[in-house]
Amino acid sequence: MKRLIFLGLTFLIFKVYSQSAGSTYQQKTDYINIEKNRIYSVYSKADSLTKDSIIKSTRYFLFNILKNEIFPSWYGTPWSYEGTTRIPGKGSISCGYFITNVLSDVGFDIPRMKWAQSASEVFIKILCDNNVKRFRHVSLDNVKRYLETEGEGIYLVGLDIHVGFVVNNKDKISFIHSNYYQPRIGVMSQDITTRSPLTDSSYRVIGKLFSDNMIKNWIMNYKY
Repeated sequence: MKRLIFLGLTFLIFKVYSQSAGSTYQQKTDYINIEKNRIYSVYSKADSLTKDSIIKSTRYFLFNILKNEIFPSWYGTPWSYEGTTRIPGKGSISCGYFITNVLSDVGFDIPRMKWAQSASEVFIKILCDNNVKRFRHVSLDNVKRYLETEGEGIYLVGLDIHVGFVVNNKDKISFIHSNYYQPRIGVMSQDITTRSPLTDSSYRVIGKLFSDNMIKNWIMNYKY
């Protein structure tokens, strides 16, 4: 029975995920919300062993939906310092609001506006359970080796005056951010070795998203 519950949940995840292809951004976020409710329903009735399996499946789901659906939807949305648009491709978006919009849109109950206007390390420490790595005045090679060691996943990275996501997709590590170096393009994905605020910053704080506790908070709709 436990195995059937887990397989049923996995089926729901992939069913919803496949339906999101080619959808509007609103439809994608609606699908995520539907899936979140389904996962909660199963998780709330599960024993501890099954809950562990649900957390692993949910982590995989969030990683893929962000990487393949949510991030690309924002590409090309222009950057501006005061940009706060909630609609990808319309208006402009600052680096902080890009981060908090995305996290909010995939179902994290966060103080979106407050965090967007705060120092990035503040919310990185909260979301990543204070499990962060700080780099001061070191080469990007050091950062890259750390990310390679930590493995596949999505990271938040706070810089001197910037913030973005890093995606480690096994064979490729990308920096996804609203880029004030190229404001007309704005949100983009770059190889982490391409010149950007990440390569130029003297301070970098990195936290890996989707720890077990963060996934539980997502499922249970924890209010940060």
